[in-house]
Amino acid sequence: MKQTILLCGAAAAVGLTFAGCHSPVSREIRALGVQSEASERSCTLRKNGNFITIYPGSLRANFNGGWVHLVEPAQRTEGKSGVYSLSEANLKKVVAPLLNREVAPAKPVKMILIDPGHGGSETGATGAKHQEKTLNFALAQKIRDELVKRGFTVKMTRDTDKDVSLDARGNLSGTLKADLFISVHHNAAANRTGTGVETFAMTPDGCHSTGGGAVPKQATLSNRYDGANLNLAQEIQSRLVKATGGPDRGVKFARFRVLVKAHCPAVLVEAGFITTPKEELAIADPARQRKVAAAVADGVEAFNRRTAAMKK
Repeated sequence: MKQTILLCGAAAAVGLTFAGCHSPVSREIRALGVQSEASERSCTLRKNGNFITIYPGSLRANFNGGWVHLVEPAQRTEGKSGVYSLSEANLKKVVAPLLNREVAPAKPVKMILIDPGHGGSETGATGAKHQEKTLNFALAQKIRDELVKRGFTVKMTRDTDKDVSLDARGNLSGTLKADLFISVHHNAAANRTGTGVETFAMTPDGCHSTGGGAVPKQATLSNRYDGANLNLAQEIQSRLVKATGGPDRGVKFARFRVLVKAHCPAVLVEAGFITTPKEELAIADPARQRKVAAAVADGVEAFNRRTAAMKK
């Protein structure tokens, strides 16, 4: 009897079903070749040394210790022996790309376009002492300098305080044949208590953004890079959390115009809340800006190692 129980437990752990055994995950999840461990509150899927934990009815998932967002809530059937399931979009656009670290068709990174958000008449959000456009530019310059020190070629969508259209920012990545596009912003909240960092990837084709909204009927050029966008965002976000001490607001999806128009893997970083007095002071501190810049550069280098491994 003990031997039968052990065999069934092992089958469940790898997401297989034998006679008399129950798998905690759906057939579609098992098809990913994952190991699975489940309780009534969560299910963890493991593959290639990575893990993602999903929660019934939640968009949030935990990937390798940090928060990411699904495109639709995870589901679990009722009862103690309930089975976890994920939509096809979640499996193809979030879970598989992360567990398999999919970055194709991204290229090895040589040239990076940094986009200091807003500028000129577009001030962005306003704190008690600072305008977002100014803090975006200060941080973007430090990110540029850090990346240059590490051997990358870096261009900026604006080098002064001037207006640049959203389409022009994204399209410049194509004109310059950039390998990555990183848009730099700071967050705002009406209640002035928001805190933490988050990183956005382009919403995958056919999916809802994290904040909702309509789903376009046609994919954009940037959706060629769904897996690369997501993995770049995760590599950067995980390091931003460590550099700033969090809170971790996670990797999210949005169809920001600069991401829609990007011609390469692209992310948008929200490096803290300008509308929260204590956090406004922190994000204006050059020492913290240097930490954030190093974290972004670390994320880029980690992503670049994956593109290099892809070529082998």
